[in-house]
Amino acid sequence: MSNQPFVFNFIEKLNYKRILMNNTNPLELIGRLNISKKGNSSTSPKVLILTKKMDIESDLLGIQCLKNGIDYVKITEEDIPLNFHFEFKIGKFNDSMLHLGKRKFNIDEIKIILFRYFDPKFLNYYSGGVYQMYLAQQWYQAFNCLPIALDAIWINNPQRTLESENRLNQLLSAQRLGFSIPETLITNEMEAAKKFFKRFPKSTIVKVLHHHEIFLNQKSYRFLTNNIETSHLSKFNELTYAPVIFQKKIENDSEIRVTVINDKTFSCRISTTKEKRNFSDLHKIKEKELIFSEISLDKKIEKLCIKLNRKLGLLVSSIDFVQGKNGELLFLEINPIGDWNWIEKHTNLPITKSMFDFVNDLLNKKEVHGS
Repeated sequence: MSNQPFVFNFIEKLNYKRILMNNTNPLELIGRLNISKKGNSSTSPKVLILTKKMDIESDLLGIQCLKNGIDYVKITEEDIPLNFHFEFKIGKFNDSMLHLGKRKFNIDEIKIILFRYFDPKFLNYYSGGVYQMYLAQQWYQAFNCLPIALDAIWINNPQRTLESENRLNQLLSAQRLGFSIPETLITNEMEAAKKFFKRFPKSTIVKVLHHHEIFLNQKSYRFLTNNIETSHLSKFNELTYAPVIFQKKIENDSEIRVTVINDKTFSCRISTTKEKRNFSDLHKIKEKELIFSEISLDKKIEKLCIKLNRKLGLLVSSIDFVQGKNGELLFLEINPIGDWNWIEKHTNLPITKSMFDFVNDLLNKKEVHGS
């Protein structure tokens, strides 16, 4: 038995070092143009965005905020630990303050928090060992203080986000609501995997249980959905090291992405050229070879998407479906972060506008009620 997990052939996608060096967000650009307040001034942002530096969706939303006179602050994973500091004072006088670079702000004015690509458990500052473990543990607990200290609406709530990312929770919740799902097995047990493959010897695929992308030392590594072949059986004992998802592959020529923003849905069919249609994962196909089509879903499916969102405690998400040869939609997964820029680039779906309108409406309601 080897010491590596089953079929864990990472694909190095990109080296992000140069991209991150050149990447900037709207607030940094305004600062460079000297059209914002002084860098060391105390400001009162109403919107806080927690994400990674390279997140185009958060920047698109930030631009809409600035255009409409709404101040916001964006804290990224890359800001920790050197560029971000905080104070939670408890005693005779309770008070809280956040610092980002030279900018400091009182959290009392923050009404909306957009929680996207941000997980302190995976912060990577030290090269490893006890220092790295200590850093991750301390910052994980520090950010658990934010929901306690801030009287704000989260999009989405961090705890609900983590719970909804759980694949078993997703599939069972979708199934109980009435969605059809593919036959699925989540396991690290060799014999169970062999039995599943025996049931579907020509149509078994394998997926990761967590996210299919890992960032390490400014590089991106991916493990995408793969077809299982008979030759893989000899390596099934490697499942011991890390569980995976086995699923019956549904023969199809497209997938459907539904973006849910509160009570609105935006649906897009994603297909590709005829010679590439037998794909195991859309991420293996270059974006320029994909075909994006706006579609109208059955009203029953739309209502179920919104209902699933609410059942999982989410306000915003994206939901992926595959359509079988008989036309039936089968639920694949829900993503509480829900990237939409790649959909919006190729369609007329007004997702960014709808997202801003939702944030702005929540902000106005907060201010009207004085909380």
